[in-house]
Amino acid sequence: MKQRLWIVSQVTLTLVLLTGPAFAGGWGPYFSWGQEEPSTGFPNDAIDFLRDLGLPENIVREVEAANVDVSLTHLTFGVMYESAPARDKLMSYRGTLGFDIATSLSVDDITIPSLPIDIDGLGFSFDIDECSKYGLSTNHTLAFGIIRTDRLKWWVGPGIGLTFNYYDYGTEFLGFQRDAKAGGGETGVNLHLGPGMTLCVGGGIHWRAFGLAAGSSDFGSFVWGNGPLYFIQVSLLFRTGPDRGVETP
Repeated sequence: MKQRLWIVSQVTLTLVLLTGPAFAGGWGPYFSWGQEEPSTGFPNDAIDFLRDLGLPENIVREVEAANVDVSLTHLTFGVMYESAPARDKLMSYRGTLGFDIATSLSVDDITIPSLPIDIDGLGFSFDIDECSKYGLSTNHTLAFGIIRTDRLKWWVGPGIGLTFNYYDYGTEFLGFQRDAKAGGGETGVNLHLGPGMTLCVGGGIHWRAFGLAAGSSDFGSFVWGNGPLYFIQVSLLFRTGPDRGVETP
């Protein structure tokens, strides 16, 4: 999956570059911070392990139906392209290719239908600052310029994203891979700093569906989950082509 994401992203950016002036606009670095709050469950292999231990089937089924609420914090940085950051055009395309780092992971709540669990007493929280956690991220947005002036452009629009992350806690049971697909709404403001530079500040809310596989664990089966991702994003674009000649204060 990691290679497929990388290939797709590279092909997309290559096609953009090869099309020449038609895709002139703005290029530059970007940085984003995101908070993800997905809900998931326990791996199937973990459920089978409980059965192998001889636990009653009714208890195993309760654990199988459990809902686990998780929080993750992401920092992402890379390269952004926008087709018309400053021109007086209604629609523009925004695309990113970046490197994603998960800075924290915590289990906020575990709900088992007939067995309430006090998560505060369990202490399920992982500080992964000292562990390997990395991935690739790409996002694609169709932006509609609602307000367009010489000084700024306020835009809104739908966006879709794809990420791949690998987490390695340095233990036998906590190394896993995670692929996520997301879509939702985004908005932002492009502030034109001069004849060739634009500062972009924005953010959005995406709904993420993900698959998680424990790569180095005995409990290696897939787990599905979903939940919202809230993020803010800042980028500095250097305008080229027709956007370069836009008059700004």
